[in-house]
Amino acid sequence: MMINVLIDTNVLIYGLDKSSLYHQPAAAILTLPDLDLFVTTKNISEFFAVTSKLKLPVKVCQEFYKDLKVNTTILFPTEESLTIFEQLTRHYRPIGNQVYDMEIVSIMLANEVTQVATFNHKDFKGIKEIQIYPITS
Repeated sequence: MMINVLIDTNVLIYGLDKSSLYHQPAAAILTLPDLDLFVTTKNISEFFAVTSKLKLPVKVCQEFYKDLKVNTTILFPTEESLTIFEQLTRHYRPIGNQVYDMEIVSIMLANEVTQVATFNHKDFKGIKEIQIYPITS
């Protein structure tokens, strides 16, 4: 049975960066055959923002992105996700960058994806509508 899992931006970065301590577990998540992988357009823009700050080679990042488009389903914001976002922000009252994570969660929920693979558990801690997919090293 396939499990729907959203891949958080940090997993993408570590999956690309072979020098990272987290590269192996990130790469493993990206290749598990029993996972149906999803990313949001927000994750994609964050990926390019972070890789540009890290000064990673643009060509390498674009190749990684090309593979990402083939091997994941890209989720887009919709009117339904905006309504969910409004409900979540009223309920959880996120502050600062937490707002971006709440947008990702709203897009997940609009697409019936309830698990997220992330190394930054604190970003999604306490959001009862989703679960963190366990990443093993």
